[in-house]
Amino acid sequence: MPAPKETKASLRCLLRKRRKVANAVDARKASLALRDMLLTHVTLPPRALVSAYVACGSEINPRPLLQELEARGHPLCLPCLPEDDSPLMFRAYALGDPLLMGPHNIPVPFSGAALVQPDVFLVPLVGFDRAGHRLGQGGGFYDRALYHARSLRTIKAIGLAYSVQEEPSLPLEPHDMGLDVIVTENDFLESFSS
Repeated sequence: MPAPKETKASLRCLLRKRRKVANAVDARKASLALRDMLLTHVTLPPRALVSAYVACGSEINPRPLLQELEARGHPLCLPCLPEDDSPLMFRAYALGDPLLMGPHNIPVPFSGAALVQPDVFLVPLVGFDRAGHRLGQGGGFYDRALYHARSLRTIKAIGLAYSVQEEPSLPLEPHDMGLDVIVTENDFLESFSS
């Protein structure tokens, strides 16, 4: 049987291909449907600070959702990759703020933006299963960030993906952090038993 890391690498390749096809079909329509699905099923505390992301490559684009969350009074922030294995840092962000290109070609706020601690994490996914497990890019950044945040306070981790990124089950390692909610353009999943 393949080791979890080998299995994860092959799954990432397969799921990125699926995601790329889904993104090419009608990315805008999927982003709007994702927004509506989340806003219909998830209630966030007033003014909860939301960690967002800027879609890279074929990731489902959260921008329509972010526009609505900002309009409803939720401040936003974006993750910034650390230099070492420490958890992600989060800097305040408002839609339209200028961004710099950070490590791994991920847009990040300027270093002068305030460091913050989000209440809600919107997490991009490579893959997910119905047990609330996620497959990320492989760097462990969100696993460390979620572990650190959960050790300090109650947070909500919401995975965002295309429905074609679902797998029956995912290979897990001890450090993998699960999600509280998963939202796609077609579905809303929560109440995981893990």
